[in-house]
Amino acid sequence: MSHPRVLIVEDHPLMADALRVHLHSLLKKMVCVHAHSLQQGLLCLQQAQGFALVLLDLNLPDSQGLDTLNAFCAARPRGSLVVLTALQEDQVVQACMANDVVYIHKATSSFKLQAQLLAVLAKLVQPPKVQAELFQVQEPESQGIDKLSNKQRLVLSMMADGLLSKEMALRLHLSEATVRTHMTEIYQRLGVKNRTQASTLYVLWTQQQGTRHD
Repeated sequence: MSHPRVLIVEDHPLMADALRVHLHSLLKKMVCVHAHSLQQGLLCLQQAQGFALVLLDLNLPDSQGLDTLNAFCAARPRGSLVVLTALQEDQVVQACMANDVVYIHKATSSFKLQAQLLAVLAKLVQPPKVQAELFQVQEPESQGIDKLSNKQRLVLSMMADGLLSKEMALRLHLSEATVRTHMTEIYQRLGVKNRTQASTLYVLWTQQQGTRHD
């Protein structure tokens, strides 16, 4: 079976490299192709192999904003389309919703970005494969979130928002050591090894519950 192919359309090399690192941290057996402009991106879409996922920046050297989104929607890739942009205009958000495009703002924390990308990747790859390569646990543990205490679930939601343990302690009026204890117990109950995996499970859990984690 061929590895999933991902197209990154981003004119800033450092940002493109960062996205590539995020993707490979989630799914190692993946082929990433980088396009620097709208024209290059559209040409890549014509490749016979196709792409399971397209990550699209809307502000490119040869196209800006909604024009970029409309061009890619018109040449709609077979796989998922994710817009990763610094734009926050209502028109952009509404256009993404109308075209079934995932919208992610570039100011999103690293933890939340990985969780949102994983939520997309989970739809592209068989769950057992995703589970084996990403979480390295025996079975999905998102149901374990239901068994967390209210305080632990609140800590987990803050972790998913990218807050540091010091920031969580200030918001919850707890000591930093207590927050870290909660984090350790959360990892054990969910069967994960770090906050990225825990945060990802939380985002997926909120989606299963029919709520959004913003």
